[in-house]
Amino acid sequence: MASSHELLATIEAAVLSSSPPSPAQRIELLHSIRASLPSLQSLLSYPGPKESDRAQVRSREVKLPNQPPIPLDDTDVEIALKLSDDLNLNEISCVCLLVKANTEWSLTGRDKLERYRLAAGLWYMERRDLITSLYILLRSVVLDQGLDPDLLAEIQKHLEDLFNSGLRSRLVTLIRELNREEPAGYGRHTSEPYVKDIRGTLVERRAIVNRERLSLSQCLALSILISQTSSKDIKDAFLTLKDCTAEVNEHTGVIELQIIFALMFSVVIALVSDALRASHLSSDVSFRQEFHELVMTASTNSTVEGFVGVVRLAWAVHLILTHDKIPSRAAISNASLREMSNLSACLELICSQNVFQFLLAKVITSAAYKNDDEDMTYMYSGYLHKMMMCFVSNPISRDKVKEMKDKAMSMLSSYMLDNSEDDAMVDCHELSVAPNQPFVSLLELICEIYQKEPELLNGNDEMWQFVIHAGEDHTNIQTLISFLRLLSTLASDEEGAARVHELLQGRAFRSIGWSKLFDCLTIYEERFKKALQSSSSAVLPDFPKPEAQALVAYLKILKKVVENGNPIERKKWFPDIEPLFKLLSYENVPPYLKGALREAIAAFVKVSPFLKDAIWKYLEQYELPVIVGPSFTNAGQQISTKLYDMRYELSEVEARRERYPSTISYLNLVNALIREEHDLSDSGHRFLGIYKFVYEHVFGPFPQRAYANPCEKWELVLACLEHFHMVLSMFWTKDLDYKGASVDPFAASLEAQLPALELMKDLMSGKQAFRNVMNILLIGANTLIDERSTKVYGHILEKAVHLSLQIILLALDHDLNLADAWRPLYQPLEVILAHDHKQIVVLLEYVRYDLLPGIQQCSIKFMRVLSSRISGLVQILIKAGAAKSLVEDYATCLEYRFDETQALEEQKDDIGLLVLQMLIENIPRPVPNVAHLLLSFDVENRVERTKLQPKFYYSCLKVILDNLEKMSRPDINALLHELSFQLLYELCVDSSTGGPTMDLLSTKRYQCFCKHIDTIGVAPLPKGNSNHNLRVTTLHQRGWLLKLLALELHVADTTESAHRETCIAILLHTFGEASSGNSFQENINTSWNKTALHKNKLLELLNIVRFRSSDIDMKYPQILTGTKYETKVQEILTLPESTELGGIYCYSERGDRLIDIDALEDKLFEMSEEMGLNANEAEKEEFRVLTHNLMRWGLRYNKILEEQTAQLHMLTGWSQIVEVAISRRMSLLEDHSEILLELLDTSLSTTASPDCSRKMAVILTNVALTCMAKLRDERFSCPGGTESDGVTCLDIISGKQLPSGAYHSILVKLIMALQRNESSEPLRRRQYALLLSYMQYCGSILNPDVPSSVLRCLLTGEQAEDDEFYLHKIGKEQNELARANFSIIRKEAQAIVDLVTKDATQGSEAGKAISYYVLDAFVSVDHDMFFLNQIQSRGLLRSILFDISSSSSKEAAISFESSQRLCTMEAELSLLLRICHKYGKHGAQILQSMSALDHLSSCALVSLHNVGISWMGHGGKERIGWSHGQKFVTPILRLVSCITSLVDSSEYLEVKNKIVREVLEFIRSHHLIFAQILKEDVKTADDSSLERVYLAVFILCKVWPYEENDEHGFTKQLFTKMLSHFNFDDSLSDSVRLSDLPEDKKSEVIMSQLSFSLISYLYFLVRKKEMRLLVTDPSSSKPTLETLLSLFVSVHKALEKAGEEIFVLLNKIRDINELSRQEVDEIIKLCSQKDWISPGDDIRKRRYVAMIEMCRMAGNRDQLLSILLQIAESIIHILLLHLQDPESVDQRDLSSFCEKLHPVLERLEHLKEEKVGQNLKLFHRSVSTLKEMSIRNMPF
Repeated sequence: MASSHELLATIEAAVLSSSPPSPAQRIELLHSIRASLPSLQSLLSYPGPKESDRAQVRSREVKLPNQPPIPLDDTDVEIALKLSDDLNLNEISCVCLLVKANTEWSLTGRDKLERYRLAAGLWYMERRDLITSLYILLRSVVLDQGLDPDLLAEIQKHLEDLFNSGLRSRLVTLIRELNREEPAGYGRHTSEPYVKDIRGTLVERRAIVNRERLSLSQCLALSILISQTSSKDIKDAFLTLKDCTAEVNEHTGVIELQIIFALMFSVVIALVSDALRASHLSSDVSFRQEFHELVMTASTNSTVEGFVGVVRLAWAVHLILTHDKIPSRAAISNASLREMSNLSACLELICSQNVFQFLLAKVITSAAYKNDDEDMTYMYSGYLHKMMMCFVSNPISRDKVKEMKDKAMSMLSSYMLDNSEDDAMVDCHELSVAPNQPFVSLLELICEIYQKEPELLNGNDEMWQFVIHAGEDHTNIQTLISFLRLLSTLASDEEGAARVHELLQGRAFRSIGWSKLFDCLTIYEERFKKALQSSSSAVLPDFPKPEAQALVAYLKILKKVVENGNPIERKKWFPDIEPLFKLLSYENVPPYLKGALREAIAAFVKVSPFLKDAIWKYLEQYELPVIVGPSFTNAGQQISTKLYDMRYELSEVEARRERYPSTISYLNLVNALIREEHDLSDSGHRFLGIYKFVYEHVFGPFPQRAYANPCEKWELVLACLEHFHMVLSMFWTKDLDYKGASVDPFAASLEAQLPALELMKDLMSGKQAFRNVMNILLIGANTLIDERSTKVYGHILEKAVHLSLQIILLALDHDLNLADAWRPLYQPLEVILAHDHKQIVVLLEYVRYDLLPGIQQCSIKFMRVLSSRISGLVQILIKAGAAKSLVEDYATCLEYRFDETQALEEQKDDIGLLVLQMLIENIPRPVPNVAHLLLSFDVENRVERTKLQPKFYYSCLKVILDNLEKMSRPDINALLHELSFQLLYELCVDSSTGGPTMDLLSTKRYQCFCKHIDTIGVAPLPKGNSNHNLRVTTLHQRGWLLKLLALELHVADTTESAHRETCIAILLHTFGEASSGNSFQENINTSWNKTALHKNKLLELLNIVRFRSSDIDMKYPQILTGTKYETKVQEILTLPESTELGGIYCYSERGDRLIDIDALEDKLFEMSEEMGLNANEAEKEEFRVLTHNLMRWGLRYNKILEEQTAQLHMLTGWSQIVEVAISRRMSLLEDHSEILLELLDTSLSTTASPDCSRKMAVILTNVALTCMAKLRDERFSCPGGTESDGVTCLDIISGKQLPSGAYHSILVKLIMALQRNESSEPLRRRQYALLLSYMQYCGSILNPDVPSSVLRCLLTGEQAEDDEFYLHKIGKEQNELARANFSIIRKEAQAIVDLVTKDATQGSEAGKAISYYVLDAFVSVDHDMFFLNQIQSRGLLRSILFDISSSSSKEAAISFESSQRLCTMEAELSLLLRICHKYGKHGAQILQSMSALDHLSSCALVSLHNVGISWMGHGGKERIGWSHGQKFVTPILRLVSCITSLVDSSEYLEVKNKIVREVLEFIRSHHLIFAQILKEDVKTADDSSLERVYLAVFILCKVWPYEENDEHGFTKQLFTKMLSHFNFDDSLSDSVRLSDLPEDKKSEVIMSQLSFSLISYLYFLVRKKEMRLLVTDPSSSKPTLETLLSLFVSVHKALEKAGEEIFVLLNKIRDINELSRQEVDEIIKLCSQKDWISPGDDIRKRRYVAMIEMCRMAGNRDQLLSILLQIAESIIHILLLHLQDPESVDQRDLSSFCEKLHPVLERLEHLKEEKVGQNLKLFHRSVSTLKEMSIRNMPF
């Protein structure tokens, strides 16, 4: 069975929701009702204490069925037993309560009393939920709430069964039993009087029980209308009523009175409804006799007698109704006579005791009744209406009514009591009816019933008949006034107003009519005028009180008729209202009559603008004058005046009587008039006199005045506050010149004063208006709650407080600007408030007041403003002791909003949104701030060290987390859920709150709410047309949720178990799989269309966000095209300013820049006035249609913009979680490549679809880039799928292979995405980058770090054949993939190359650069020179060369633009180099034919100035520095070297070779650069400098031999370079070590290449130029044979060392599985330049990384060996040429040289092929030949 809380939630969701319940909700509701029937049948009946259970609890272990034992400590036992004693509850149930309290609140660390109170509070909460569930079900059936009739019938059937089974008797019993000082009721005197509610707030137990009794009483009243009431239940209810009323005294609270009212009306409704239905009670003779005796029994207690009198009245009506329905009068004549006698006695007693007066004064007009539940009072009023209509219309009782009327008419006195003149102005809550006139009380009672519920008058013909009867021949002023009040009540709606107007207009009554009113006013005005003219003393006669009171009653009718009359018809009813003004200026007219006159006048203000202007005119003519201020003499003494004005009447007349009807009415009238004013160009200056009167004479001294009636006090205050509110809201116009206003309060003249500024001066200086407003607010929330519930004037005080809060808020909107202009006399309002911290606290505590949402809204807005202005607000609240209560109040406020069952129409009025927005705004503010306080962070210590415990502290954080966990009422709370997710995200990213929040969210209970991926995440979107706001909000919800999950994946420390489990849970809910280890699934060569084992929710999420917004011109409406308004409207729409600065755009709470529809309409109106469109009707109509269409376009624009923003937000969150997961948490996933491929393919498919917008495509392309990059990283990572710790050669041969279909699909979709219609250069740049990444991924199936030569060395034994076959297969697949990629691109080559070429020539610099790299990639996969022809046909190569040659020297400057330009040139050079390398000789020839060298020579970036070479002498050495342009020297030299390579293959004569001439010309043009490059010291140069030296030497060595004129001395420099380089052998070592850094190994290769170029140049000179070297010559600048011998020796040592290193590396690779972790880590540290491993990686991955790094180093050594052998061969050839021509050298020197050479040659002969991995046959032959020649030249 579901708990009572679950039952309540189910009922509220299905019954109280604004939308009809879904079929699932209906089924769940009916199922829950059926399951809870036993609990409802035995309502609040719980097992009592039991000795055996008490003994079990004392044993400190409790066993429950199907549950493990519950261990208890001594404190738990003590609390459980006390709960049992205090609550009369079973001991085991008390233990369960403790367990539940611990689950809800975490009792650890709390004291014993607090645990007790929390457990007891939970028990009472369960009871409350059960009672509330019953109440909602009853109300849904009794009150028409729009539910489905079939569902209502089902609910009603269950309820009828319950009541027929005795539930009603149980209700009566509970109401009676709970009212006792017993454990089952209020508790004993020894019981704990307080418990803690769900908020953790102390609540008195008696108050909770009284609330229960009230709810039970209301359920009893509602149950009467569900099923027939038994006679026993009625008698029990009546007796319970008498018992309860006997306890009533002056201290009885409101709730106790409401319980009594519910009991009384239960009996009344039972009697009346039974009589109307002619039910079983009508025929139960015994009951009728017994109950009549009970009712007629008199009581000595007047209160009891009063309530019994009301039941008597209902019993009389019951007798009347049932008497009419007795079928046969003759058969039961005796019974009939007896009943008639009983009825007569009952009626006589009713009238004699004036029950109507008691019902009116003690019930209906009481504060308890007025503040009761609206639905209940509506039902009460409904049955009062039925009862009274039966009473006044039935012939039996009608005679009694006539008798009461005649008696009232026969009274001679026509005057009221002494204080009646004051009472004439009071409302019905202070009626002055005489207790001995039942007829008057009857009229007043009926009046009050219909005044509260005017809709009961609809179709009530009986009422109108009674009106005709009651309005005849009034001879008593009391009855006349009461009748007129009844007429005013009947005019409460449009139909009633028309009928009353017609009654008083015609001849229905002889002595009552409109003519009486206006004639009387005219007569008295003429009489007073004559008295003034005839009397010299000007003493006016007194105004007769009866006539004044009658006029007041007439005027009330006039007011209601005008207010509620038909707007069109009422204009004709009263053409002349001037008589209403004529008595206002006479001082003998009673103030209450003047008040009634002004109230009637105020009703005419809204009738028409003409009447409004007429009222202003008549007021100026007849109204008492308003003096702006007192007159002062020069000495400062006030001049006394006897002028009777408003000030005099207030201070001298009304103040003496302590009643203020005239002033109140005057303020209400002028407020109504000002409210209708539209011309505020003077900023309200013309109303300055009224403002001064209100400010100085009414509001200023109001606290010092005495008030006979507290209602009038607050009505007076309310009128003043309304005036001030209008001053600050209406009079604060854009043209208000506050900077030019006088700051000096004494210097400003009246002409220069403005009401708004004067009021602001008061508020900003803390003067009387501010003090009075704050004194009103200092009443406080608690006092206001009490007075609103217990006082008649409570609702007026509530309005006054609300207006006071609004006034302060309005002032806070303007005070900062004013303070800047008015300092130092006036300060911002927060400074004034800070003078007394109590003022700040009381403003913020009004959030506790939940009876009027507007007050809560104002308080929250105060918190929002003050938290932004007062940095120490939290400390102020803590010091004042208000912090804890505010935390609970805000949490309660937020929880109540989450529990709302109906959505608000205006989001700005949503209290929950205001709270959440305020919290979000405060998060980034200085620590500690209000958000930290309200979210239960430790604001008294360090916030970042807080350990959040939402179960321990009741705060907004607990409410938010609980509701996000449940996600209840998603349609109503959608925006709250969105902001809640945003709040959590902002907390997580904040530096102060991020740690505690992430730790809390990573707990097992929450896990960052990743479970909602399966609920709200993949739920279908609401339809956009009907649920736009919900659609947008749900998109934002998903966006914040995904960003929150991505953040956890990004920053989580997976070494902590909670965060690791959360990350795994997130991956499970998003990717559909996760792993706790580092293993990867190796075999992914499955079908491309394979369905994943687990469903990937990320793809579903992407499908949700994959929709196209409605097509609309977002920038400009097409409806304007071609119209004469187009230019003007376009100017308005292009205004960049916001609405505050005169524009039409505003920013939503989410930051969306929307069109302010009202501002747009105002701008269009201004445009129409400027264009003069008001004269022509046709133009006016055309412009009206245009305006209407523009408004519709603006609304549609806003909707689409909001939807697109939400769509992008969710997609951004989706992209973040994808990118973070695959870049940082891939180790927690299995099937890496399959996941990456799936996401990559889906991203590309979505990008290529027409539904994808440009902004979406950018985000998706970024995701695809990340996936592609991770695929590349994963390709050659350590493969998984095995339990072994070892690695094999097969593991390093290749990486993970994708299916061929996957490659093709990616490329095809990428090309489709590139060709999408809606594109942009930034998008294409990302797509180009993705294409380049893909091409790089496809470029090498074999691991590029493992050379093939090394692989072949590792292939040994039986495995060799299989691995060789696998290598061959991989090579074949590589070629097939390259051909497939080429064919796919070739199909769309025309469009793609056109697009790339366009970007390369017309795009931005960044676009150009990456476009050239794309063309570079196309060339790299080219076949048959297809792409080369495509590029050439578009003239792109010539364009590139021209672009390079035309580069400006200014581009070498260091700036962003120049850097972009340099990147473009770098890309251009890269493309040219690619063409040379890809097409070899043909590519170089193409460039050479285009005069590439001339263009390169013209490039300003390689000039000496831009390259930035400088000489800095220090210590006798030269140093060379390079600037920003140096990076272009190397690529240009590379390109020149490619063209230079054509020299060897030229067919022309060497000297006349064109290529040689061009290269030589290039060298001459840049000889300084070449010279300085050659001067670089290779001993200290880095790799880039070494490469630059090598390229310069290579170029010179190729062509400089052909130069006949060595004017630049390059030959000498080359010789010098040979001498220095050939003797440089410091880098060579005899020992074999792995300690050399990888970069040192690379530099060895470059040095070797440099040596080879130099030795090649020397060989060319010796061979072609027949240059001969001396054996030795210390003074020679040329190299000698000794120099070559030195190089020969170094080469030999290097060969031996490199061979030994390769041998050592290969052995270590083969033995890698035998090495320990420490040895492996040392290898990785020595060999690797990057940090490839993390501390968490296992030994297998470490061995894999070490093996790859050693393979890479072995390949480097192998390359070095090849170059060294070439150098050695060149040396051998040079030496052979010299030995073959012995005459060219000195024989003695030659002999000595050969002796030195011989040992070297012998060692070279022993060089083994298996050691160096090279074929040495030719090398050994050359060595042997040289050895023979050297032996011949050796002396013997």
